[in-house]
Amino acid sequence: MKRLIGSALAGAASAAVSLTAAAQPDPFADYEAMKRGQAPAPPPAASLPAALPIPSPEPEVSTAPWKWSFGGRSAFSYTGISNDTLLAQEQSNTTLFFRLTPTLGLTVHERVLVSASFGLLGNNLTRENGSNATALAGLFEFTGHYILPVTRRLAFLPGLGIGPYFGSNDRSLRLPDGRKVDEASSTFGVAMSLYAMFGYQLSPTLSVRTGIALYSLFQTERVESADKSLGASAVHVGLPIEVHFHVL
Repeated sequence: MKRLIGSALAGAASAAVSLTAAAQPDPFADYEAMKRGQAPAPPPAASLPAALPIPSPEPEVSTAPWKWSFGGRSAFSYTGISNDTLLAQEQSNTTLFFRLTPTLGLTVHERVLVSASFGLLGNNLTRENGSNATALAGLFEFTGHYILPVTRRLAFLPGLGIGPYFGSNDRSLRLPDGRKVDEASSTFGVAMSLYAMFGYQLSPTLSVRTGIALYSLFQTERVESADKSLGASAVHVGLPIEVHFHVL
């Protein structure tokens, strides 16, 4: 029995050595081939791992759906505004119009960006005594943009926006009967915007936008002591400046 086991082990060892030797290249094969005038066989090519693509370090404007962003937008312009007064006279003046609004955005479809913003809207009005006063209101706006990439980092974003604004303003009034009163009047209006903007991707998570925008507003200011509602309207071109952070 021991002889059988020993013979089996010796046979297995001999077979393993033979297979290993067969797997090695024959050192005399090239010499024999050269004696017959043949070129030696090329060595077997080494198996190399497939090269992986190197991601570009340059950020790219994202147009993919369901991508969130948040940031802020502002706009400034000098414009003409017309408003009614209690003395039945329409006043017109050149005013600084501005808006400051935090913004939350979502691409709801490929290249379609929808944003909601809530913030501050301000403009300047001429009052009954000829002095100017700044009117402030809270603005809530929905905005839609279509993203048109120009280069990897630059995109053109035409868009539309609309939303209500509301607030109250202190004003000193001279009533038709000669009395002077100081009161807070309530304001309600609608703001509309038409955007032609460019966006630039500074990094994978940060972008800036600017361009030109056409703004219009139509408002009603209620003066309770005189039991009157006074209208105001303005249409003007402004400079929007926006900063947005993108959620990857």
